[in-house]
Amino acid sequence: MAEIISIHIPKTGGTSFYHILRNVYGDRLSRSYRRKDLKEMGPLEQHPDSKLQVLHGHFRYPEISALQKQSAIKVICWLRDPAERVYSNYRFFMAGLKNPMRNPAQYELNKHRFGESLLEYASKPENQNRMCEFLNGCRLSDLYFFGLLEHFEEDLKRLAAKLDWPDVSTPYLNQLKAAPLSAEDREALLKLNSRDLELYQEACTLLNRNFL
Repeated sequence: MAEIISIHIPKTGGTSFYHILRNVYGDRLSRSYRRKDLKEMGPLEQHPDSKLQVLHGHFRYPEISALQKQSAIKVICWLRDPAERVYSNYRFFMAGLKNPMRNPAQYELNKHRFGESLLEYASKPENQNRMCEFLNGCRLSDLYFFGLLEHFEEDLKRLAAKLDWPDVSTPYLNQLKAAPLSAEDREALLKLNSRDLELYQEACTLLNRNFL
């Protein structure tokens, strides 16, 4: 049975973290599951991959809570400043529209949204409070580990010490450079993601960090 499950909330450093897991665990690590993969595979506890040591992907907590309760699996998750997370997700989404071959099916579904502004994107309910959506039913205290992307290297060292890992390097993948958020856009994004803001502030408090 799996020992670790890594919940990858979009745009919280999950791709970089997956490469670190690959360096540590090799073939004892699952593929990086997308939402499409998880919908097709059925109950996780009945899937052969559940016997791998480490599972990583876009799991929502209710999908793995049964496994956690059965075998005390260590659940790991990274969080991010909510405004910056949405801004990053927006840039990733728009980059996909500029590069149809990255995901042709998603391009066909969303090509009419090519000129969509950041706030238009962020105003859609499906793009709001996604950290809370992925962790629905989970308290931060239920997690074996949670870290903040803004303190990735520092928190990674904390996790490595908990799991007795060897020294690990820190790759930075899927990073799209962009102008910083304006104060007005940041305020608007935080209002649209008030539940994620509360979650992130709680995480900062528990880790004795200041919210930016």
